[in-house]
Amino acid sequence: MARFLMFASLLAGSITGIVYNPCFITWFIFLSIISLCLWQKDIIFLLKLCVLTLPFIIYFNCHAYHLHKQVAQPEDNHQKIAGIIFPDDIQIDGDSLKAVAQLDDHQKVKLYWTIPDKYTKNEWENNNKVIHFQANAQLIHIQKATNFNQFDAQKFYLTKSITHQANINEWQTTIVNSSAPLQKMRYQLHEWHSVGIQSAERLPSPLNEYAQALILGTTPQSLYEDNPGVQTLGLIHLFSVSGFHVTFLMSMLMALARKLWFPKEYTIVVLGITLIVYFIFAGEPDVLIRSVIAGELLLIQDLTNKKMKSQSIWALSLLASLLFTPQILLTLGGQLSFALTFCLCFAKQLTFWQSNLLMSLVSFPLIIQQQYTWHILQTFVNFAAIPVFGIVIVPLVMIGYFGQSFSFLSEITNNIIHSFASFVDLCATLPGNIVIGKVPCLLSVVLFVLAIGIFVREKKIKYYSKLLWWAFLVIAMIWTHFPFQGEYATFDIGQGDAALVRERFNKTITLIDTGGQVEFGQQQTWKKSRFNRTRGETIIVHYLHSRGVYRIDNLVLTHRDQDHVGDAKIILNRMKVKQLIIPAGMVNESVFKKEIKPYIRKTKIIEVTNQVKVKNFPFQIVHPFKSGQAKNEDSIALFGRLGGKNIFTAGDLDQTGEQSIANAYPDIHVDILKFGHHGSKSSTNPEVIDKWQPKFGIVSAGRNNRYNHPNKETLVIAQNNQMTVFNTQIHGMISYEYSKFNGQFKVKNSNESKAAATTN
Repeated sequence: MARFLMFASLLAGSITGIVYNPCFITWFIFLSIISLCLWQKDIIFLLKLCVLTLPFIIYFNCHAYHLHKQVAQPEDNHQKIAGIIFPDDIQIDGDSLKAVAQLDDHQKVKLYWTIPDKYTKNEWENNNKVIHFQANAQLIHIQKATNFNQFDAQKFYLTKSITHQANINEWQTTIVNSSAPLQKMRYQLHEWHSVGIQSAERLPSPLNEYAQALILGTTPQSLYEDNPGVQTLGLIHLFSVSGFHVTFLMSMLMALARKLWFPKEYTIVVLGITLIVYFIFAGEPDVLIRSVIAGELLLIQDLTNKKMKSQSIWALSLLASLLFTPQILLTLGGQLSFALTFCLCFAKQLTFWQSNLLMSLVSFPLIIQQQYTWHILQTFVNFAAIPVFGIVIVPLVMIGYFGQSFSFLSEITNNIIHSFASFVDLCATLPGNIVIGKVPCLLSVVLFVLAIGIFVREKKIKYYSKLLWWAFLVIAMIWTHFPFQGEYATFDIGQGDAALVRERFNKTITLIDTGGQVEFGQQQTWKKSRFNRTRGETIIVHYLHSRGVYRIDNLVLTHRDQDHVGDAKIILNRMKVKQLIIPAGMVNESVFKKEIKPYIRKTKIIEVTNQVKVKNFPFQIVHPFKSGQAKNEDSIALFGRLGGKNIFTAGDLDQTGEQSIANAYPDIHVDILKFGHHGSKSSTNPEVIDKWQPKFGIVSAGRNNRYNHPNKETLVIAQNNQMTVFNTQIHGMISYEYSKFNGQFKVKNSNESKAAATTN
């Protein structure tokens, strides 16, 4: 029976891949499992599999059909919507409110609203009631990733059956009072959950984050911000997928019942109801489904005195989870949860250390698909953290949270937890964080299977699995760290500028500007966002890691404007930078002294004019001609040849500066032009463009920016010169990938072909 359920659950899980995300890798996994089923050579077994999985196939396809219809729903700037918001689904950061709302037509949307004043913000922060709303909103699709290898919010929310976001213009809200008993109970549990979250937020940090994650089943925004070591060392599973809080809750209640001489049968029934209530109370998170289902099955086992194999419990919990959340295996949390517990089903013959090594190796290919880095201390820290977490941390969190009326208890427990968190963060800062890069999906699957093979009983399989695991890891590292093609990429970072030049085989890495958020006027304190991660971190550093890049040879800051240098401190903090290239005179400017110099460690600072030649730099510096104040007219201009094509880029240099370069370097011919000043009419001198005759132009500008970049005059100039123009507003990230003699443009988003243009 256990074998049959295991095959049935694996088959059902693989079917979700080809239904919701059909691609080579999901078809490969599905066909591999089909092959394993056929290998059993048992007709009755196969017929039973068909009977069990057929309802799942019908259910998945029906769900996917309705989801597709929802995706096809047109956008509307003046949509009237109505629905409910649970108080524990509301997040407030600065003057921004966001929540998951269920509309009256049962569609879920991501809701956003800008809070008008501090009084209203306080009201929402203190609210713990279910809210019904009627609103006039802009209903649009959740934006997909506009940069290569960027976190894709559209795909993430699609796994939760959320396809649209509602930007509220104006609304009216009322408190919901339901008369239906079950619905009233559900609403009440969500309200109590909200009260619990508010109570936890009053605790000192990190006890408040730990309490929300482990007791209340929610992950606060501050958890990973304030505890970076948790993510770096791969301890995410302790908070989101381990089920520690469910296990501890059951153990605590069972122990209490025994102390009170409570009958076993009544205890099991009460625990079964408690688990369901707890699931609803915790906000019905997907990551808790497996733990709750497994807990219910264990209780049934105790009640009936019929022993169930751990494989059967795992398989049934997966099948039940797929009914509740069909796309759970398309999320990292779902993959980690079921992969790690799958390994534990077969790890009874392993020692504690072997079990933890197995879980570390199995989680490795899953995590690096999204994180791209791996710390060599991760396995060892997990060895120490897992028992400490279960025996010490979880009980202390319980004591600190439920005993918060006694301030000394919260203080003592928080100090101990803070020591644990500090130790984890310290380990994360130690040398050993290796940039793996974006490993091809097929290689990740192979590494996953080989990791399991390392711990099987057969010695030959173990030996060859170890050998092949290391061989494929080396192949993966070579694949990402020594690419055959070079790249000149313009990031989509909004109203700003940042470009990357990777020479073939990652010979040199050059980053030209870093982007940055421009602030207009002094923002009131209550409006300021606490958890606003910069694009320098989420886009630039993330992409560099995905490409196997761990150091920057040349960081060029063309001039002093915030939208070009604002995230330089992020780059200097997160990456090893060898040379910082700036226009002559910039070191004397206040923006350099305040925003850049404090973050420079061993980086060599090079001030340049057109007379300076920089070693290991793929460009010729053709501007500025003299020292200045790092204003627009002092921008660094670069000219270089990549993949047989000449490239020119010049920050925010004006038309006068472009003319000066054309006069000083009369033999320059340009194939690819980065439009100056985001396509503003102050740049792009028509006479210079007519002389250079570039074939391709690149605009880096924010969507709906207040400056109306790129300017119509600039686009007319490009049109008159028959240029092919790429614009980050339309195409997202723009990448010119080149071999030795030719190159090809690729864009992240476009209605046209992904390979938008090829150069010969």
